[in-house]
Order: sequence, then structure tokens, then C-alpha cells
Amino acid sequence: MMSYDDVARADRNYEFFFGDLWKLMQNAGYRVAEFISRSYGSGRRILVVAGSGNNGGDGIVAGTYLLQGNDVVLYAVPGVQGMKTREARQAIRQFRGRFCDSAGFQDEAHSADIIIDAIFGSGFSGDPRPPYDFVISEINGSGRHVVSVDVPSALGSRLAVHPEATVTFTDVKEGMTEDNSGQIVVADIGIPEKVFTHNGPGEFVYYRRARAGSHKGMNGRVAVVGGWTFHGSAVIAARGAMAVGTDLVKVYATSRNYSLIGSFDPGIIVRNVDEGLDEGELASNDSILIGSGLGKGQDLGNILSELAGFKGIIVLDAEGLDLLNDVKAAVPRAQLILTPHSREFTRIAGKEASEANAREFAERTGTCVILKGQVDVVCAPGMTRYTEGGNPRMTMGGTGDLLAGLAAGMAARSGNAFRAACIASFLNKSAGDFCMHQKSYWYTVSDMISAVPEIMRTYIG
Repeated sequence: MMSYDDVARADRNYEFFFGDLWKLMQNAGYRVAEFISRSYGSGRRILVVAGSGNNGGDGIVAGTYLLQGNDVVLYAVPGVQGMKTREARQAIRQFRGRFCDSAGFQDEAHSADIIIDAIFGSGFSGDPRPPYDFVISEINGSGRHVVSVDVPSALGSRLAVHPEATVTFTDVKEGMTEDNSGQIVVADIGIPEKVFTHNGPGEFVYYRRARAGSHKGMNGRVAVVGGWTFHGSAVIAARGAMAVGTDLVKVYATSRNYSLIGSFDPGIIVRNVDEGLDEGELASNDSILIGSGLGKGQDLGNILSELAGFKGIIVLDAEGLDLLNDVKAAVPRAQLILTPHSREFTRIAGKEASEANAREFAERTGTCVILKGQVDVVCAPGMTRYTEGGNPRMTMGGTGDLLAGLAAGMAARSGNAFRAACIASFLNKSAGDFCMHQKSYWYTVSDMISAVPEIMRTYIG
């Protein structure tokens, strides 16, 4: 079953990997037409009722296919000039049947044999407003055979289309039942498997935007326990977490590097763990990154004791990976994201770094693993995704710290370890590719951090 976000993710990733959605719209329209021809035969009078988006475009393409052997009329509710997407406009330009306007809609609806409902897709929310409420009421009261495209229009609202059948694409959509959708026919429209298995811009549909009226801390609190030996790593991770729109980022460092870290960016709050911490301070964060610049052999007993009861997400990177068992024992209810490169994976798993071993390790430990490489493998129990991209310059120091910071920032904003890991993996490689395009091989990890907001603006708006 697919949610609206799942559908939106697939659409965005398809465009990213394979181009525009026109081919999918043609396939979707063909499948609807195929079902109608098989179920009702030819020589029929068919009314297509189309909305302004790609769901409307799917219905219009179905009407185009059905022109052969049927009398097809199109009613575009927003008007012929009101189609909002490139694909829907292309569909309406290619339609060669009859058109009707709002004045003729009622007569056409009550004289048709079949009505194709293509008004709203799976992204609809709220209740239909005029003139859509009137149109849906007329469809429901027409007594005709009604076939919905992908989902019944306004599904879940007080006034939804009640079809005889729904031709849905790829998988059943969230909320669909035979009671509200009629006969459900799942149609394959040729979406390549890569759309679902690989990370792309579609991952950003799960990004939680800041709401108007939100106050400080509502959009994520991140703690970075690191920089005890290598201060720069903690700074990179913290700046990565800040770059994805996190409200508050705190670095918990020792006296050795406390002042150095605090001098880099006034937006980073630095706490000196040697001076003690307020009770519950660490556990009040949404996500905690342990390891960036921590150094080997550090005693985190006091830190882990402060985390008792923490239910958020913990990211383990670098030396923090060696603390996996200690962290699981101290914070059993936390979700964990691990970000090892191949040598680190072998160190903690005792096995060669491979997709199969990473999946087995994630299953066995109940964690989410980002196995970094030319193609990142992101896996959690029962789930695996891949991230292509990146370039040889990303072997420089700091890119792993940035990935860990991005994962912590996204974890704080989403509350879902696997989704945060997928977004962070894609965003990290995209930042490297953006910088390679801008500066060739001569970019730095600071350039990558600066690129993150630009990439997010491109994909989120």
C-alpha cells in the first residue's frame, strides 16, 4: 500500500532518473482505457471529467485511447487553459474528441454510459470546494458506470466520488477499500524498479517543513558528542546539522577543544562536559551524534548514563561506532544510525564490507546502516536503498563527518532513522557533485556545507 508521500517520492525520483512523467502518463491512460474496453466493450458514450493536475492528464490520455470505437467527450473542470502541469497540458493538446464546458456538463453526465473520474489524485486533502463539490455530486447521482483513475477523487473527504471501479497504479493507495473505491484494479504502468530502490530528490517529500508560528526548538535539536581529539570534525558535523534547517545544534566537547570549537561559528552552542551537565540536558535533544572527532579510547560512561530514557535517534560515526554495544545497552529505546566506511564496517562487524553483510548486520543489531562507498548502501531491518553519485574528490577528510551531521540533522527533523539516513546519503553525494560542477576537483568540505542549502532549495523550494 502506498501513501501520498510514497507516490510523490516515486514521481520525483522517476523524473530525476528517467526524465519527465509523460511516458508514465501515457501508460496510465492506456491501462485505464484497456480496463474500460475489456469491462464495458465499445460503442459507448464516455465522459472524461478531468482536474488540473496529472490525474486529470491520465484521464485525458485514457479518453484519447478510447476515441477509437467510442464517442468521447472531455470536461476539464478548470477549463482547457487551466491545466497546471506540463504533462496534463500535453495530454489536452493531443485530445481529438469533443469538449464540453460547465454549461453542458450535467447533460453529458446524465447521457453518458461511462464517466471517467480524473479530478483529484492521491494528494488531495480537505473537502472539495465549488465547482468541484457540484461536479462530484452530479457524478455520484448520475447512475452511470463510474471508473476512477488511481484513486476516487476527494477520497477521505465528506464528499468523494463513489466509483464502480478504480484503476490504481503500481499499488493500492492508502485509504482505499472496496467500499469506497469499488472494484480495485492494480495496473503496472512501467515504473522502473530503480525509482523505488535508489535514493533521489523524492526523499525530500518526507522532510518536515517549519510551520508558521513554530518556536525555537520545534524544528529539531541536535547534540554532537565529539571533537574531544579532533575539533574540526565536530565543527563540520555541527555545521552540516545546521545546514538542513535544524533549530539548535550543541557540541559537547572537553576543555581541550571547547574554546576552539566555539570560535568557529556563533550559531553552534558549545558545552564543556568537564564542567558537568544539567540533568536531562542531553536527553532533551531529538537526535544525538556520537563520534565525530571523538578520538580513540574515550570514556563516555558519564555521557551514556545521562541518556537513560532517551527515545530519539542516535548517530554513531568514526570512533563512536566502537561504542555500539555500550550505547544499545544504555539507551535501548533509541533508534540508531551507523555511518561506517568499509574498514570501519569490518572493524565493528568482523566481516567484509558488502551489501549482504551490511543487511545482515542491520537485521541482527536492529540498526540503520549507511555503508559508505562509490554507491552508498542504506539498510535497516527489511529495507535497503542505494545512493549513486559522488566523485573522487569526496575521499578528502571531512565528508564522512558531514554525512553524519546531515543524518543527525535530518533525524531531528523527521524522527525516522531510515528516512533520515536516505536523505542524508543523497544530500551528501549531491553536495559533492554540485561542488564538482562549480569548482571541478578544487572544492573543499566547507564548499559542500555551503552547497547544502542551495540543493535543498532546488528540491524543496
